[in-house]
Amino acid sequence: MAKKKKARAGSADGGTSPALPETRGLGASSGTKKKKRTSDSAAAAVGASNWSALATKIGAGTNPKAKKRRAERLAAEEAARAGGAARFGRDGSELHRLGHPSDGVSAPKKPAPVGRNTALTDVIALDCEMVGCGEDGKRSVLARVSVVNEDGNVVLDTFVAPGERVVDYRTRVSGVRPSDLQHAPPFKEIQKKMADILRGRVLIGHALRNDLKCLLLDHPKSMTRDTATYRPLTRPLRANERMHDKKNGIARGRGSRSLRELCAQHLGLEIQAGEHSSVDDARAALLLYRKCAVAWERELRTAGAGERRKKSASREETKNKRRERDDDDDDDDERERSPKRFPKRNDADPFGVGDARVDLFRR
Repeated sequence: MAKKKKARAGSADGGTSPALPETRGLGASSGTKKKKRTSDSAAAAVGASNWSALATKIGAGTNPKAKKRRAERLAAEEAARAGGAARFGRDGSELHRLGHPSDGVSAPKKPAPVGRNTALTDVIALDCEMVGCGEDGKRSVLARVSVVNEDGNVVLDTFVAPGERVVDYRTRVSGVRPSDLQHAPPFKEIQKKMADILRGRVLIGHALRNDLKCLLLDHPKSMTRDTATYRPLTRPLRANERMHDKKNGIARGRGSRSLRELCAQHLGLEIQAGEHSSVDDARAALLLYRKCAVAWERELRTAGAGERRKKSASREETKNKRRERDDDDDDDDERERSPKRFPKRNDADPFGVGDARVDLFRR
């Protein structure tokens, strides 16, 4: 009786008595978890062994392209972990120096390739970066040239060693540093290579006049697509830059917009936020052309048809004039060959030789 009373007192005081069913339940659940973990690890081991056998059978990882892609992926991941120390990204574009993942700032959305073709195509996009030379550093000289194909993949991207002393590297805009030009190829070599690339191809870019001028090259107008002069991408002239016709004083012409503004408005992409990248600029011009390509080419075909009609009419008019002149020459020759049929006119005789004389005073 005393033991029963002590047990009741202990339970009343909040004491805990061993609960065998609950203990058995806990032991069972832990055992189930251990068995599940063991089965999962066994399944993983079996899957790994199966994949190893399959990889050996199909030769996975031995393809040179797969090896190259894996190496590029690992290099990009290592560069991202290192704080974006690499200057160029996996796709060939220059990394934005102000927005690395390590800085906690999201990188801006930049133009990217739209395909996997890396060959030189019939449509290319060009952009150049210049440095300042001359006494005041205002004369632009080629320092970097970038060419991408119709899919936006880099075909040529190289620095160029100027043939004269550089006064202003314009690093804040061009992104060119003295170390970039130390071992760069000479201008003549890049000029010859660019001449071969441009021959017979459609050239796309923004303000291509400046790029071709620094390359000392020319390109046919019919094979050029300049986003700075295409009318739907231009703007009205401002008051301080209006050009007036000399005859009637009416303002004429259109002004070009910056590539950064066009890219933000029409593509929703950000470029030239800091130092410029010629690869990104070439891709941006290419994407703008692709967006307007249908209307652009239709307009060029219409304008070309009008020019052809004008040339045809001009040629026909020239032929008619030549035919009339030839007919007159034939008449002169015929007159010289048959003087009886075409008698020569005597200046002293107002009536001409062979004409019937008329007496004006006869009544």
